[in-house]
Amino acid sequence: MKKKILIYNWIPFDETEGKGGGVTVYTKNLIKYLAEHTDWEIFFLSSGRAYDRKCRRTYIEQTTNIFGKNCRSYQIVNSPVLSSAHLSFAYPEDMLEDRVLKKVVGEFFAVWGGFDIVHFQNFEGLSLSVLELKEKYPKTRFIYSLHNYYMFCPQVMLWRNDRESCTLRRCGRACISCMPRDVHKRKVIYNQQINYELAVAGRVSPLRKELQNVLEGTCKAYDKYQSGKMWTGVKKRLARNFQIFRERNVWHLNQYMDVILAVSGRVAEIAVNYGVDAGKVAVSYIGTEAAANQKGYGYYPYNGAVFYLCYLGYMRKMKGFYFLLDALEHMPAELAGKIGVKLAAPATDKEAEKRIKNLKKKFAQVIYYPGYTHEELPEILEHVQLGIMPSLWEDNLPQVAIEMKAQGIPVLTSSLGGAKELTRSEKFVFKAGDREAFIERVAFFVRNPERLEEYWRQAPRLMSMQEHVEELKTFYMGK
Repeated sequence: MKKKILIYNWIPFDETEGKGGGVTVYTKNLIKYLAEHTDWEIFFLSSGRAYDRKCRRTYIEQTTNIFGKNCRSYQIVNSPVLSSAHLSFAYPEDMLEDRVLKKVVGEFFAVWGGFDIVHFQNFEGLSLSVLELKEKYPKTRFIYSLHNYYMFCPQVMLWRNDRESCTLRRCGRACISCMPRDVHKRKVIYNQQINYELAVAGRVSPLRKELQNVLEGTCKAYDKYQSGKMWTGVKKRLARNFQIFRERNVWHLNQYMDVILAVSGRVAEIAVNYGVDAGKVAVSYIGTEAAANQKGYGYYPYNGAVFYLCYLGYMRKMKGFYFLLDALEHMPAELAGKIGVKLAAPATDKEAEKRIKNLKKKFAQVIYYPGYTHEELPEILEHVQLGIMPSLWEDNLPQVAIEMKAQGIPVLTSSLGGAKELTRSEKFVFKAGDREAFIERVAFFVRNPERLEEYWRQAPRLMSMQEHVEELKTFYMGK
């Protein structure tokens, strides 16, 4: 008998604007593999992005997708919960108290006679009431993949005030300081209504566009007037709702999920520390198409001339980009003269670009790529001896670290997040945020390049999509 699986993510897997990051890519790859290698009926559902001004009720509609008949895709229209989490941050009560989504998703279940498996890639765009459907469909396997920390942190990344990794045991008043102050629910919904109208009708009336500009200007004026201040009553309400946010989320995960899949051992550890039932947590490293051509050894051995380091990512503090710039600026000239640096990150900070240019004064070579595509990776990584992942937050399992490893580049990572699990050698880990520890570790490999091979001797192979899906099936079937 064919299995029937419903896969949920807040954003369509075939969106073309790069939103949703690696989870969107993973979801697409998972659906693609299931469609090509199983006879299962595959359904996909998204929520929190489509809003229809002509109909106020919440409903589900079918959408088109790149896999055609091989995957039936749907979206929830007029969801009471906005997505992504950034847009719903200031409205935790929507997720905690809504009952409409349980009814609407429940009707969707009934139309299709239920599902054998429901695999949540995220929970943004849904309310907790949806999980209560497990009571009506006890034989349906509810699976949740911990790609991020949304169920523990309304900011998603456990990254406090764009300054430090958050280790607070409880949500509450402290969450307010992280909350974006320029997100207005009415404005967001109006903008999404226009996007929806464009997608359906191909055009929007000039008056609607003019009203959009007026609303945008009004919200900016209000933000300027408020200047970050908040009414005491609003602050108390938010603090109370944030306080119960993590508590209720964890309770619902423990109560209704059959399996909670952590994408790294570190993510599993964090989940259990926040109260998730350890008996329901399993580590499941994601499958990647890059594994098909993984090298499994250092592809560019050091030739005794220039020792190349490479950073791939974004100009963001949490990613460790500015930490890396600072460390490179403080690196002793004698060491820097032996090193070439490749930095690939979208150009979003003119001052950072100036700092990169100044590095050329003491490093053997500095090459900056203002952004990159997947197809350009082989060229960027050419001649690189060591990749750098200096994350300052608990990055679940960064895709760029997987990509570098697949290309035969060992990766030096910070002590935070899951990237350090790509090898068991502790030589390739430094204390997060410790500039001297980072410089010392780089110096060690420059002076002892033969020790780079330790990375590969203690590195588990990357998991292919085939291996990953076979593992997923054991969770799907409850074996």
